[in-house]
Amino acid sequence: MTDLSQTFFCCSSLAIITGASRGIGRAIAIEFAKRFEDRLHLVLTARTVKGLQETSSLIESLDKYSPERISVTIVPGDLRDGTEFPGLLDKLFSDIDSAKYQQAVLINNAASPGDISLLVRDFSPVQATFIQEYFFSNVTSTLLLNSRLISSFPMSGQGSGATNPVRRTIVQVTSGSAIRAHASFSLYCSGKAARDMLHKVVAVEEPSVRVLSYDPGEVDTAMLRQITHSISPVTAKLMTDLLKVAVTPERTAGVLCDLLHKDEYESGAHIRWHPQISSSLAFLLSQLSPEQVEVSVGPLRLNSPDASKTSFTLS
Repeated sequence: MTDLSQTFFCCSSLAIITGASRGIGRAIAIEFAKRFEDRLHLVLTARTVKGLQETSSLIESLDKYSPERISVTIVPGDLRDGTEFPGLLDKLFSDIDSAKYQQAVLINNAASPGDISLLVRDFSPVQATFIQEYFFSNVTSTLLLNSRLISSFPMSGQGSGATNPVRRTIVQVTSGSAIRAHASFSLYCSGKAARDMLHKVVAVEEPSVRVLSYDPGEVDTAMLRQITHSISPVTAKLMTDLLKVAVTPERTAGVLCDLLHKDEYESGAHIRWHPQISSSLAFLLSQLSPEQVEVSVGPLRLNSPDASKTSFTLS
């Protein structure tokens, strides 16, 4: 029988990570390999085979690595392709025996900004297929991944053969764009907001599943640098300011792992981290009236039970 009271990094675990070929996804995979004390099976997926192979090689180069303790499976695939996704989903969960693990972890990290050169008024039916692909990649695929993880590792009494309860954790890497709007970011903001709500619903429906929407703050990734050079001048300036205070993927991955280890977050919460009051927080605060803001001290949490307020906790 699995001891569900064990701490996060002390369980024999399966961890599926999307967008693991670079950036935050790669950093989380490596940090997991460093921190897990028991057997860990990492299943890494992304579009690029080369990037996944590089992530796997970096894990195997760690001083703590041993093939007996850490195994890595890479599954290349494109979350945007709705016709191919069922096959990708099957590959991610193939040959997985739930009885072998005390914990199952899903990191929904993969995301894309969409076309950030267009305002809402610029879209037309010509972009309908692209819009559908965007929401499939960023929302629908995430819903289906969550569903498969939950059904593959049911609690006792929730399915045939479900006799050994497995600790289940779902993390989605979210963004401040889930709660605030930026011009020309209609797809990205609405996609992130939808994912936040999706994970809140999972937390309500599945009380035994630990669910976290982790907002990593400003992180120096290829995506941030890409969008800085491809949007309107006003938004580009904001993004350039964010890049000045951005942290490394490795640092924010470490903070996420600290949160998972402490296991003190409210399931379904949107928790934001940043080591300082950055320009993005100043921008967000400037958009809110004083009665909409609550400020305290500690890790930054955007999970006020009062839907009319945003709670900021600053470190």
